[in-house]
Order: sequence, then structure tokens, then C-alpha cells
Amino acid sequence: MDPRIKGYLERNREWAEREDYVPPIRFVDMQRKGRERVDGTVIVVACTDPRVTPEEFLGMDSSSKATVVRTAGGRVHAAMSTLLVLSAVGNAGKKGVIMVVHHTDCGLQTADEEAIRGVLRESVEGGGEGRWKDREVERVLESVRFGAFVNPDESVKEDVGILKDSPFFKGMQILGFVQDTETGLLKEVIGVE
Repeated sequence: MDPRIKGYLERNREWAEREDYVPPIRFVDMQRKGRERVDGTVIVVACTDPRVTPEEFLGMDSSSKATVVRTAGGRVHAAMSTLLVLSAVGNAGKKGVIMVVHHTDCGLQTADEEAIRGVLRESVEGGGEGRWKDREVERVLESVRFGAFVNPDESVKEDVGILKDSPFFKGMQILGFVQDTETGLLKEVIGVE
């Protein structure tokens, strides 16, 4: 086993065995409490980059947790199935906040859609199973939108627009921010109208 995984497992055991460990509330109880909240729940959509962890840069603790959904670049098209499930088990998009957070120096700023497809195409060349495999690779690669972008302000505006245009989140505030990785600070790109 990879030594990093062994380390994670050991730290997990230590965490779970602490005297102050308390199991989380049951899902149905959490769901009920979320539905009962007048202001709804908070969902943060952010990048998978380990340098920008919402729980850290938003200062979340046990009294201020939010649901965090992480995708490459923090792009909402990749998060949509999760957001829809959260809406279905939550309050059906009738209240709450979705906070879209992208960041500077993001890996998705370093390539375009076709360059990403090219790298992936090359990664499977020679290991295919004939023409069927090649067709399947192309089908998968052409069906995926990776979300490459140049300007994080513009990508946030695009993603907030997608959510605001969706009929599933009409009762929610949709806010957009860019985190400057040099300073750590969030800049509001799209706020409450």
C-alpha cells in the first residue's frame, strides 16, 4: 500500500479513537434541520486543487460548516449531478446559497479543451483493443467538457450564469468569487443583486 495512504489510515484511526470524537448526526436529522432553516443551507463549489481548501480559507469549524463540492477548476458543469442531488435531498432549490469559488494560478488555465483531450488520447494509445477501443476513447473524450479557462473572473461569471439560468436553483442566492492564491483573499465577482 502507498505509504501516504497508510499515513492517512493511521491518522484516521487516531482521530476516531480520540475521547472527544462524536459521530455526526444521522442524515435524516441533518436533512430535516436543513429544511427547517429559514435561510437554507450553504453549498460551496470550489476547485480540487489541494492548495485551495474551502474548509481552510473560509475558516469553517463545527459551528460554520457548509457542504463543499470540489471539481476541477471549481466548474459547475462537472458539479451539476451533485448539486441536483443536494437540491433533491435538501430543500429543492427553494432557499439557501451556492457560493462558486475559482482561483488564480489554476491548472485549468494552463491548457485548452483540445490539449487536455490530446494528453488523454496519448495516454491510451498502444493499449487499445482495436477500433472499438479507439471509438470508445473518442466518444468519451468528445462527451466531456473539461472547463479550461483563461480568466477566473470570466469563468466564475459563466458558472454563476449557468446556475442562475437553471430552474432547479431559482430560490437560492448564487454568488461568485475568485481566490487570489498569492494573498489568499477572496474577491467578490458576482454578489447579491
